[in-house]
Amino acid sequence: MMQNLRERGIYALSDGREFVVHAVFRGGYVFYTPQDWDVFGPHAFESDAEGHLRWSGQSNHWRTEDLIDTTRTARSRSRSNA
Repeated sequence: MMQNLRERGIYALSDGREFVVHAVFRGGYVFYTPQDWDVFGPHAFESDAEGHLRWSGQSNHWRTEDLIDTTRTARSRSRSNA
């Protein structure tokens, strides 16, 4: 079962990389670098139904359970807030 993550929560992997979480309508999440989140860039990873993180459609060893909540939250991505 996939871990529930906070919308716009900033999470870190043990290697130090940080990602902003965004829930998607089909279930699961997409993950942006903080820099890409700020400039409406593409997501870096997505999660599958089992909680595996995928990049360009390929699974890797990271899972949503590996993400550490930094307790920080990214600002809204609404262009009207710019």
